[in-house]
Amino acid sequence: MTEEDGAPEDAALVASAEPLSDISVEQALEDTSLWLFGSTLQTFVDSVAATEPNFKQIGRSVKEIVDMFAQSEASISAITRVLASIFSDSLDMEDAETNAELAAAGESGDGLEHDLLHYILTAAADYAHTTDMTNSARRVLQLLVQLTEAKVDVGFRWLLHSVVNIGKPVQYARYVDQYAEGTLQAALVRDLGVLQEQFPSLFYTVLPQIYAAFPDAFPGCRGVVKSAIALIDQPQVYRLSALIARGQLQLFGHRQATITAIIGMTLESDAFEQVCFWQLLNAEVSGDEVRVAGIARYLLLEKKLDPASNSEAATGLLTLLKATSPTPSLLKSLFTYVAATDNSDVGVDFSGNALTAWLRTSKAALLNSLSELAPSVLPGDLVKSVVSRWLERYSQHLDEKDRYEIQQALVPKPAAPIIEVPDLSSIERSSEHWPVTRSQKTKEDNERKCRISNSQPISRQQSRQEIPKRHKHNSIDSEGSDSSSDVPMTRGRRRRNGRSLTAGDDNQSYQPSPILSSASLSD
Repeated sequence: MTEEDGAPEDAALVASAEPLSDISVEQALEDTSLWLFGSTLQTFVDSVAATEPNFKQIGRSVKEIVDMFAQSEASISAITRVLASIFSDSLDMEDAETNAELAAAGESGDGLEHDLLHYILTAAADYAHTTDMTNSARRVLQLLVQLTEAKVDVGFRWLLHSVVNIGKPVQYARYVDQYAEGTLQAALVRDLGVLQEQFPSLFYTVLPQIYAAFPDAFPGCRGVVKSAIALIDQPQVYRLSALIARGQLQLFGHRQATITAIIGMTLESDAFEQVCFWQLLNAEVSGDEVRVAGIARYLLLEKKLDPASNSEAATGLLTLLKATSPTPSLLKSLFTYVAATDNSDVGVDFSGNALTAWLRTSKAALLNSLSELAPSVLPGDLVKSVVSRWLERYSQHLDEKDRYEIQQALVPKPAAPIIEVPDLSSIERSSEHWPVTRSQKTKEDNERKCRISNSQPISRQQSRQEIPKRHKHNSIDSEGSDSSSDVPMTRGRRRRNGRSLTAGDDNQSYQPSPILSSASLSD
């Protein structure tokens, strides 16, 4: 089996210790491996059978017996037979779990008095708490396994003692490891089932603590869910729903196969248990589009849900659908379900119920989902037929605006134009095809200047042009010549006495422009 098929919880728990022999207590006491106990075992048996047993003395005797057994090679089968015969007798002693059960139910209970098994568990915990598994710890845990095989309810008591009483869940995990076959999930299913049957109020009280100790073993476990909804009442449903909402409990997980297997398991359950189950499922998966879509496909398409015969499941699924935003996947399941029912009123009413709710709460998402139902997903005639039946049967709940928007959503949208983008990978990056940026041009100019400067000398006149200097004053002699001709001039054009002068005019004499007379103007 695969994990999706529920193999972890279905695996049988097979003890690895020596098989329990079917012998009497007297025969077990004669086992040669128990001679090291001397008269301790017989005294213990007699003290338990006394008319008024001394509980404290019994507790000390149990501690002594467990210590001697853990540190010796005494037969596990023989000592198990002796202890199992004692546990099978009614000692009329106050049970620690009974006290916790009364406290969980709001009644008083004396938690100081314990039964005989409590003392054995306490003694065993002293060995099982070590970091490394010693031989003594292994023998004590194997003794607990053998007591469980002998029909003594040790498993759920050891679970409570490890997780709730001393807060060391690793001791319960080590106890499960002593089985040759089986898993932690299988052991939890067995022990939680016994706990729920014997102490239901205590079961719901400690369930979040056990989940916190083994969070990976709970989600998707059919046995845990079955125990959780068995004999549950509405106050417990509300409490577990609050724990699920706060993230302190998870029952169903995210595996679609396990969720649908749990749903299939509950379809034949009692009506009240189904109602409670769907309330817990709604608390965990509501609003999760993926899980809700998977549940809808399972019930509508695989199980062909009949609301008349499975009204609890139909109501629960509708609650999930209404709390989830509509998607094309959900609409496809609904419309296909209607087609599978031959477009009957049953299918139309179920789908119309969900569609009407979505129209009120998620109108935009519903219209978008309708428009995205392409013919490749569902035939257009099927979509229009279902929508037409919906609008017809729910006409009193829909106004003209809603009708118009729904019909517009079904109108096929024109295909978007396809723009072909040319392949530019083969085009070389050159100035012919690619624009040159300013920084690239500056870099190219500087490189060209460097090549010129390295290849040919620069004259003094070129030097003046390339390296400009600013002059504060330029004097003009009486003959109009430039007395500062030996000083380099700034690059570009400058004006001198109304005349434009370039850097190349430095060696030329200055000739002022003649003044035009009025006579010349008249000419």
